[in-house]
Amino acid sequence: MQYSTLNFKVELPKQEILFEVGSLYGRLEELEDRRDCRGRIYELAPLVLIAILAKLMGQNQLEAIAHWAKLRTTELCQLLRLEKERMPHQTTWGRILGEGLVVEELEELLKEFFAEQLSPEIPERGQVVLSIDGKTLRGTIPKGQSQGVHLMAAYLPQLGVVLAQVAVENKENEIVAAPKVLAQLDLRGLVVTGDAMQTQRELSVQIVAGGGDYLWLVKGNQPQLQTDLEILFEPEPTSPGGVVLIPLILELIGKWTRDTDG
Repeated sequence: MQYSTLNFKVELPKQEILFEVGSLYGRLEELEDRRDCRGRIYELAPLVLIAILAKLMGQNQLEAIAHWAKLRTTELCQLLRLEKERMPHQTTWGRILGEGLVVEELEELLKEFFAEQLSPEIPERGQVVLSIDGKTLRGTIPKGQSQGVHLMAAYLPQLGVVLAQVAVENKENEIVAAPKVLAQLDLRGLVVTGDAMQTQRELSVQIVAGGGDYLWLVKGNQPQLQTDLEILFEPEPTSPGGVVLIPLILELIGKWTRDTDG
């Protein structure tokens, strides 16, 4: 028996989007299952989700989607918490996707879902952490040289998802690349973190201007800033007579405020 392409469309916008698989799964559970309840082995929602993921990866033929799913049986079963660790046969895919749902209903659901992802709700302040870091790709350093392909990435550590990245040019460093990668993102509601190299005034101003917050490390590479912070946050010194010595602290606070405003 010959099989044609899957009979539903997954139309995505041209720009990249990030979505939670669990959220899409929840929406797919709303689909009407038109199959007879007798003899059902697989639920409709997880199989439709797998088919969508396969189509997003360029698998449009039923034979291709069945093979794609079979190669990822363990991962998909763990992701979707399927009781039996196995994927349907190619003929089962054709029967489920051809008779088990209303194509127009699925297409409308997908259209609405992906449209919602283009205008996501802005997270509350401080609820989402965004980390920036640079890494040299393994195996890219030519023999006799010290510089390989170095990428600066912004990612969500909770999800392990990279949102944006740029290449660090040979004559640049991560300090130059960090503003470029953050310029690609909506920073509203995010807390940006990074290593001590990213503790820079210009980058901090860019983040605040974009509606985000930052949490930096301060180390010995900026000795004056490190000393100022240590003095600012150490216990208040007192004289033998019990008088609090605060002029130095007030001076440091004033200096920090002027620098930030400037």
